[in-house]
Order: sequence, then structure tokens, then C-alpha cells
Amino acid sequence: QVSQNELHWFHQDSEAQMKKWQQEKKENRENLKALRGTAKKHSESNERYLKAIDEKQKQYNASLNTFLETSNKFASEKGKLEELIKKSQDDSQECEKRAVKAEV
Repeated sequence: QVSQNELHWFHQDSEAQMKKWQQEKKENRENLKALRGTAKKHSESNERYLKAIDEKQKQYNASLNTFLETSNKFASEKGKLEELIKKSQDDSQECEKRAVKAEV
């Protein structure tokens, strides 16, 4: 009878341990499900951010190219105007020299 009681207690302990493990298993599954959901949300957010970054990078590159083209165009025009100013100054000096000679 002592052995029967010990066997009965052992079965009770085993069942209690089994229920505890099953409860832990259930909680772990729920936690895993929640973590997978969170990971999926983070992954989707990351993809949206990457797309936004790519779009902003394209806009930046387009704006930069426009700026560079405009800057180059203005630099070219500035160079032409500087040449014209120099030529006009040379012409002016030449005219002054001729006017002085004419007076003399």
C-alpha cells in the first residue's frame, strides 16, 4: 500500500509537471506568434522606409543634376561675358589711344 501511495503521488507529480509544461508550451507558442507578428511589422516598415529612401535619393540626384547643369550653364555664360568685357575694355583703350593721337 505504501508503494501504491508513492506511485499515486508520483503520478500526481507527473501530471502536475505535465500540465505545467503544457502551459509553458502554450505561452511560448503565443509569445512566438506575437514576436513573428512584430517581426513582420518591422520588416514591412523597413521595406517602406527603404522605398522612401530610394525615392528621396532619386529626387536628390535629379535636383543635383539640374543644379549642376544650371551652374555649368551660368559659368559658361559668365566666362563669355568676362571675355566680352575684356574685349570691350581693350576696344575702349584702343579708342582712347586713337583719340589722343587724333588730338595731337
